[in-house]
Amino acid sequence: MTRLVDRAAGALAKLDSRRKFLSRTAMVGTAMAVGPANYVLRPQSAYAAVCNCSGSNCDCGALCCDGYTEFCCTLFGKNSCPPNTTVAGWWKADGSGFCGSGPRYYYDCNAACNGCGCGRNGVCEGSCSGTRCGCAHGDCNNRKSGCTKFRYGQCNNQIECVGPIVCRVITCTAPWDLYPDECSTATATDNNTRFHNRPCLQGGPSGRVTSAVKAPGGRIRVRGYAVDPDTAAAIKVHVYVDDKYVKGATADIARPDIADTHRDFGINHGFDVSVPVSDGSHKVCVYGINKAGGGKNALLGCRTVKVGGPVFGYLETVAATSGGVRVKGWAIDPDTSAPITIRAYVDGRWAAGFKADVSRPDVARAHPGYGTKHGFDRVLPTSRGRHTVCLYAINDNGTGPHLLLGCRTVTVGGSTPPPAPRPPSGGRVPFGYLEQASVSGDQVRVRGWSIDPDTSRPVKIRVYLNGKWLAGFSADVRRRDVARVHPGYGDRHGFDKRIRIPRGRYQLKVYAINDRGTPHKLLGARTVAR
Repeated sequence: MTRLVDRAAGALAKLDSRRKFLSRTAMVGTAMAVGPANYVLRPQSAYAAVCNCSGSNCDCGALCCDGYTEFCCTLFGKNSCPPNTTVAGWWKADGSGFCGSGPRYYYDCNAACNGCGCGRNGVCEGSCSGTRCGCAHGDCNNRKSGCTKFRYGQCNNQIECVGPIVCRVITCTAPWDLYPDECSTATATDNNTRFHNRPCLQGGPSGRVTSAVKAPGGRIRVRGYAVDPDTAAAIKVHVYVDDKYVKGATADIARPDIADTHRDFGINHGFDVSVPVSDGSHKVCVYGINKAGGGKNALLGCRTVKVGGPVFGYLETVAATSGGVRVKGWAIDPDTSAPITIRAYVDGRWAAGFKADVSRPDVARAHPGYGTKHGFDRVLPTSRGRHTVCLYAINDNGTGPHLLLGCRTVTVGGSTPPPAPRPPSGGRVPFGYLEQASVSGDQVRVRGWSIDPDTSRPVKIRVYLNGKWLAGFSADVRRRDVARVHPGYGDRHGFDKRIRIPRGRYQLKVYAINDRGTPHKLLGARTVAR
């Protein structure tokens, strides 16, 4: 029988894309163990491979006998996995209509094994896990619970063994948004479930957290959208940080991009909220608040964001002048929009301290979001002769190191010595900034700028997704704002590209390539999802 099943399953895999997926999962093993002939010979899902009424006296036409597992909200009153269960996998159904024109997602909540040994396909026995098999609440009009022994395997793979499926959760939100640290983007589809529904599921909001990034002033900025299927009006969203409520807002910002998946609800359903946090790593979650009809509030997604980082800036001028040395440049601490402290040293001795609070609109254009008060232009009193001047940008918030902006040697009251020769190999490290990495449709837009201090030629840029090369191009777009901040290199140092990406959630990294060798420069990293 095993050889017959293998041959038949292999043949059917060529005809049915879903069977092709299932043939590579533990689901097949479960279906084979329960009813191999039915699974091989009938074009149905492994879930419903046999009419199995779980030991009840229900008619085969009853919900308890259709092969699928009951929703968690029917069993426990909440559309979420109950305690002592684990999200062990997911699938989707297209064309349900419950999520506009977008897919509907189903999550399996598997019981814990509680120390039991692991059986076939990574599932322990229900009796060992303490999970009873039967119709939910003993009612033939409810689907079964605790009977199905398999896992899709896209979630929590670090858990070697789980128990039978207790219940399932349903949502319009992709699993990698709800469980970003637990579930992968590997997709299974079962359209046989697209119209499965229960009264406890009606009317709940849907949406996504599209980005969550650190912002000036020790804050996290979180953006996304939320829609209640019972109304076209904007709904409330609540933001939680580390499981504590922080702020509420109305999702009423125009988001034309969501019209493709929510065609009947208009476009004013976006949110853009900033919340204060302390330094360190924080979990940020957003909930859509049910506005009308039945249903419950819905988790739209969670992100983990680390706040705190090194200061950055540029020493533009160190020049002899009447009575001393003129120093000019700018500096920003990404944790605040306030001016930060600059300390100047002459010949290794402290000379002056001052704020970088001179208005620099050019710096603000190159580094949006921090304001204009980040420049400095001072004369340091010195004696005549040759002096070495060093400037530091001070991390006033106490997170991360201070930054050496640069050291220069000048002669006051005489000529300035020639500049030091450039390194013979490797060259100086490129610098720049990834300003934007946002997804629209099937493309990610990457925008920013970069300069190699060893040349005025455009820098080569490389983009990676989860460590794999995605695209390469030159930073040759005209950026006069960057040229004003970094004079002497010309203005052809910007980039603005739209690149097609596959479905899923990825870590995107953008590098500036050192033409003289290494090291290259990481311009920025972002988490993006399509």
